Amino acid sequence: MLLRSYLLCGLATVALLPVSAAAQTSPRRPAAAREAAAPAEAFVIRSPQQAVDLALARAPVLRSAAAGIRGAQGDRLQAGLRPNPEFSFSAENFGGTRAYGGIRSLETTYGLSQRLEVGGQRQARIAAANDALSLTGLDAQAVRLDLVREVLRALAMAVAAARNIEIGRERMRLSQEVVRATQARVDAGREPFVQQRRAEVAQETAAVALERAQRDAEVAAQALATLLAAGRVDVAAARADWFDDLGPQPAAARQVPAAPAQQLDRARLDALIAQRRSELEVQRRTAVPDVSVNAGVRRYREAGGDTSFVLGLSVPLPVFDRNQGNIMRAGADLARAEAEAERGRLYLDSSMVEAERRLDQAWRAANSLRRTVLPAAIEAAGFARSGYADGKFSLLEVLDAQRVLSDVREQLNAARLEVQQVRADIGRLRGQAEIPDTSTAPRGTRRP
Repeated sequence: MLLRSYLLCGLATVALLPVSAAAQTSPRRPAAAREAAAPAEAFVIRSPQQAVDLALARAPVLRSAAAGIRGAQGDRLQAGLRPNPEFSFSAENFGGTRAYGGIRSLETTYGLSQRLEVGGQRQARIAAANDALSLTGLDAQAVRLDLVREVLRALAMAVAAARNIEIGRERMRLSQEVVRATQARVDAGREPFVQQRRAEVAQETAAVALERAQRDAEVAAQALATLLAAGRVDVAAARADWFDDLGPQPAAARQVPAAPAQQLDRARLDALIAQRRSELEVQRRTAVPDVSVNAGVRRYREAGGDTSFVLGLSVPLPVFDRNQGNIMRAGADLARAEAEAERGRLYLDSSMVEAERRLDQAWRAANSLRRTVLPAAIEAAGFARSGYADGKFSLLEVLDAQRVLSDVREQLNAARLEVQQVRADIGRLRGQAEIPDTSTAPRGTRRP
């Protein structure tokens, strides 16, 4: 028993030693660990132009597009190269029997052969490579415009989400005022206790909506940060006056194609057809057989080292393979490209008309909410709160007025968001970057 007690005490002492040492000393973390734990520096986005410039300078998708252009340039370089000549060497009549034993009857031949491309194959390859390079350049421009559109849409979404947090906080503040007023009336015996519970339920609902708005804002900010290849972003929603600027009233949606004939996507469709047509021409030219010419010198050891020249010509006979399958495939690809181009033009025209219609509707809704509906809702909510304190209105009327005010603010925020996003879509359809002009946006004004 005594030995067992000593062993238990020793084990307890050993177990406590590391804990005591850890409690007395606090080793510093390595610098790399501290940097990893520290939050990444946030980019403060003050204007759409700043966000676009940042994305164009950092987005990996543009580097990918540039690499595609370099690849097409390599194809163009390769298409213009001629076939390499071939050197050949052969030895005959040696190592045999009787008169051909050893190297006494050795005959050696040194030759060069060159494949000649006939039928304009090289010129057809160069033309196809040039068309492919043009198409790749247009694709790179489309990637750039797509990035600008996505950045503008994501920035507007992030600002709208941040504005929803402000709306949620205002709803929370108003609900707290109603709870205090209701509690005072309940304490004074002018309202039943159930009215206080109803006001508290409205306050909890406002808290849930505020929490949801905060989560949505985090998601929107992270989506923008991903496009900008940044760790974190701050959209400075309180100073985003460009978001509130609706601009001039858009023209009514037109029923005729609004996209110009030289619009980027139309040019891409035409370039694709040209490339497919060039590829078909390459396959047709490839059906013409190439001619191989060879020349050489033959040396006869048995004849005392006499030499002679050797000439040769070879031409494949197009009996079975006339490149029929590749020609058929290239023709089908051309037909498909022409059909897809026709469908794409119709889609572009309808998309432009639809985008203009959406912009007109969103602009009218935002303008009406800003000028008429929101001021009336603010006034009605103020009258309801003051009248409820004086006993002129019921609690249900106050809650309904506050709900209407919050709904109107959210609708105005959503309408402004749609205006900004549809403008970005229209700019992409027109083949240009529609970046909001912050120089004409009102400065230092209180937004409704």
